[in-house]
Amino acid sequence: MKKKLVIVVFILVSMVISSCSNLIFFTQDIRNDLNESKLEVEKVQFYNSEKITLLRNLSKEETQIAKGTIRLENGEYFEEVIIPKRTKGVAIKKGPEFLNVAFETGEKRYLRFDLNENNKYQISADNWKDSYGCIVYDTANYFIVPSSSNTTLLVNKEYILNFEKKRRVLKGRSVGN
Repeated sequence: MKKKLVIVVFILVSMVISSCSNLIFFTQDIRNDLNESKLEVEKVQFYNSEKITLLRNLSKEETQIAKGTIRLENGEYFEEVIIPKRTKGVAIKKGPEFLNVAFETGEKRYLRFDLNENNKYQISADNWKDSYGCIVYDTANYFIVPSSSNTTLLVNKEYILNFEKKRRVLKGRSVGN
């Protein structure tokens, strides 16, 4: 009986590990390769590397119209918008060193990811105060909580490998060949 349990646990752990390994960091080098091949970044499936939590303080009247989870803490109402780790997202706007990525439909429901010093696209804010990032999301002011501040974009390794397989470099041809 214990042997069967060990085998089942091993299989489950193997599945989890193998499914996680298909995602790699989206870097500027990958983006440059996409651009060189005339592929649009808006057609790439993105994922977030960490859980993203957006938080905003609500007045008692606002609690009736809030769209996220509402919680009461120290006598104050907070709305939370939670984007679980590895949630699918799409680029809806791009710049030379940033991407706006939407994890849900709706106007102004996107997050900005800027190119960081490690060549990765990391979550960004309009400004940072006490490790909280201030942003506008869905027309309201929210804070990116500190545990979400290092979130970067991921892409499926298989997509990138398939894309790279389709590229070939020609050496040229001499007269008479």
